[in-house]
Amino acid sequence: MAPQRFAYLLLTVSILTIFSCNPKQNKPEIASLFDAIPDSLLVSKVLYASGFDLYEVHQIRKLVVYHPELPGTIIATFYIADSSVLTDFEVRNAPNIIKLNSERAAVFSATQLNAFDKLSLLGHVIGITEGEYINNRHIKEKLEKGEIIELGANNHFFIEKIMSVQPDYIFYSPYKFTAKHPLKVTGIPLIPFYDYHENTPLGRAEWVKFSAAFFDGYARADSLFKDIERQYTTYRSLTKDVASKPTVFSDKYFNGQWYVPGGKSYIATLFKDAGADYLWKDDQHTGSFPLDYEIVYSKAYEADFWRIVGSYDDIPSYDALAEENSLYENFKAFKTKHVLWCDAQKTAYFERSSLEPHLVLADLIFAFHPKVLPGYQPKYYHILE
Repeated sequence: MAPQRFAYLLLTVSILTIFSCNPKQNKPEIASLFDAIPDSLLVSKVLYASGFDLYEVHQIRKLVVYHPELPGTIIATFYIADSSVLTDFEVRNAPNIIKLNSERAAVFSATQLNAFDKLSLLGHVIGITEGEYINNRHIKEKLEKGEIIELGANNHFFIEKIMSVQPDYIFYSPYKFTAKHPLKVTGIPLIPFYDYHENTPLGRAEWVKFSAAFFDGYARADSLFKDIERQYTTYRSLTKDVASKPTVFSDKYFNGQWYVPGGKSYIATLFKDAGADYLWKDDQHTGSFPLDYEIVYSKAYEADFWRIVGSYDDIPSYDALAEENSLYENFKAFKTKHVLWCDAQKTAYFERSSLEPHLVLADLIFAFHPKVLPGYQPKYYHILE
C-alpha cells in the first residue's frame, strides 16, 4: 500500500474513532470530517472537469462547485450521505446537507436529464422544465402519465406548482451569476449545474459524476465515463499523425454579428482532436465572441470546411443558406459543398452530445479525414449535400 494512502486511511480511522468514542459530546459538524484531513491526502474523483470536485470520506460525499467565470472561487459545497450515516453528525436543517437517493428531485437541465436516463435514475425525478423541447421518449412518456410534472416553460418558473410538489432539491443551469435566482423564494435547496461552461469534451462529459453523486449510481457513472474516455482517446489517437490538416471555421452571421468560438473553447478542442486546423485556434477566449462579417470573411473565405449547428427552424440545404444570406456563397467551403451540418432538432444535439463526445469527435474525423474511419456512419454531423 502506498505510504500516502496508508496515512490517509490511518487518519480517517483516527477521526472516526474519536467521533464514535465520545457519544456524550455534541455531534460533530459534518464538514469537520473533511476539514481534519490534509489537502494533500484528500483526492478528488474528478479528472477533467474544472467546475466541481468530488471527495468521499466515511460514506459521505463532499461536492464542491466552483464559479465558472472566477477560477478557484467556490460558490457552493454540498455534503451527501445516506440517512443512517447522517445520524452521526450535526446536520440540522442545513440546505447543503443532502440525503442520498431522494425520490423527489426536480431537474431543470436537459443534459442532466439525459445523464439521469443513462444512469437509470429517472424514477427519482418528479419535475422538469421546457418539456416541449425534450426529445427523450422516456421523459415524454412520464410527462404524459403524470409521473413527471412540468414546472417551468419559456424561461418562466411555475413557483406555486413547485411549492405544491415540494421537491427535495432542484438541479438548475443558471446563465446569470449576479442576479438573485427567482427560485430562491421557494426555500428549496438549489444545486447549480454548469456543465456547459467546460471547455473540453471530456470535462463536460465528466459532469455525469456530478449527477450521480446524489444517488447510489455513482459506480455506474464512473464506469460510463471511463468508457467515454477510452473511446474518445482512441478516436483522438487516429489523427495524431495525419499528414495534412484541413482548415475550418464555425457558425453563422446573426443579428449583425458573427459569433466565433474562441481558441480555448469546447468546439476548438474538438477541431484540434479531430485533426483540423481551426482558424481561430490562437485566440484566448473560452467561449464565443462577436466579429463583423468582413473580419470573418477575410480570414475564412478560403477555409476547407464550415461547421454549422442548425437551429429548430433551419432548412438544411445550400439553397436555404444562400437565401438566408447571399454573402455565404462567397466562401470556398460553400462553393465546394464542404459545409459540415448538425441538425440540432433531429439529433437532439444539445441534449445528448455532451455524454457522447466520442461520437461527435468521430463524426468530425470522418468529415475531415474519411479514410481514417472507412464505412463510419455519422450520428450528429454530416456533410451537407
